[in-house]
Amino acid sequence: MDGIQYIVNEEGEKKAVIIDLEKWGSLWREFSTKIENLPDDDQENWLNNPTVQNDLNQALEWNYNNPPLVSNLDELATKLNIYE
Repeated sequence: MDGIQYIVNEEGEKKAVIIDLEKWGSLWREFSTKIENLPDDDQENWLNNPTVQNDLNQALEWNYNNPPLVSNLDELATKLNIYE
């Protein structure tokens, strides 16, 4: 694309871009303004919610007090009358 150059790594993967602002400046300003105006919604903010923290703590406590069970699949298949 004219006015766009890519920086690639050793594997040929595009890692960065250089934009000719004389050619694409107005489009870049429009794009960057939209990015800057996006709400600062950190993907992990929900983890700090007290309700979520309480639910996680309860789940961790339950998991600690209820270790996983080991099942014999052949025995279960026999009990369920599953035949190959």
